[in-house]
Amino acid sequence: MPLTLPDLDDRRYADLVEEARTLIPGYAPEWTNHNPSDPGITLIELFAWLSEMLIYRLNRVSDDNLRTFLKLLNGKDWKPSGMTPAALATDIRTSVQALRRQERAVSCDDFEALALEADARVARVRCLPRRNALIDFEAEQPGHVSVIVVPRHDGDLTPVLEAVEAYLEPRRLLTTFVHVVGPQRVEVDIEATVVALPDVDPSELLPRVITTLRAFLDPLCGGEQQTGWPFGRNVFISEIYQLLDQLPGVDYVTEVTLASNDSARLIHNAQGKQIGLTVKPHELVSARTLAVKVEAI
Repeated sequence: MPLTLPDLDDRRYADLVEEARTLIPGYAPEWTNHNPSDPGITLIELFAWLSEMLIYRLNRVSDDNLRTFLKLLNGKDWKPSGMTPAALATDIRTSVQALRRQERAVSCDDFEALALEADARVARVRCLPRRNALIDFEAEQPGHVSVIVVPRHDGDLTPVLEAVEAYLEPRRLLTTFVHVVGPQRVEVDIEATVVALPDVDPSELLPRVITTLRAFLDPLCGGEQQTGWPFGRNVFISEIYQLLDQLPGVDYVTEVTLASNDSARLIHNAQGKQIGLTVKPHELVSARTLAVKVEAI
């Protein structure tokens, strides 16, 4: 649908004359004869008539004016798609849509949105401001921005990172250094013991438990919202208990423990009981081994 041009000025001859009459006492108090026969009133009427013609022209933008303006918006090399009204309407719509496209990365949201646009192989993105991921994820580096890219499929990540970096390079601010890296994973081992319902075969329940655990920690479809395990989201044993307890065929869960190469990541309560695993803001969880035991009642 073509854009509706606004009425830039709707004043008419009578409005202009009346407005000028009301200003006379303020600018010329000694001027008291406001009859049409007065030469001053004649001049007011003349200028009102000229102003009405200018206002009329102001509200009439020709097709050539529109094409000239579109050329200013799109660059000197822009050419109209045609000279018909339909072609002009298409050119206007295309130009307005192009103006609405995000072409500059300033905030973290900008970097994440543009990185998702860069390549169809990109599934998720996390932007870290004031960080140089090539040196240190945690030390602040003013002027640096790190973009963590999670691919849709496993494999060689280099082409994806290069595509994202090439896409962001012309869109970054001149003083910003952008670093594009792959996901930083925290591998976790889970041991769990569940008890099956009396009418459920433990051997059939076992693969379902393993699949459920792996899907829950998956970077693409895991988490409570099933949109991927969030960056920096800690893993808590209580939520794994809840997950497995709600699984069809499970009567109850007797034990869940977590393990990692870095024992400092393990969270314990005041009584020394393990309750979870810490994950840093730039990291994702990855299930390394799942040792599940299914017992019958």
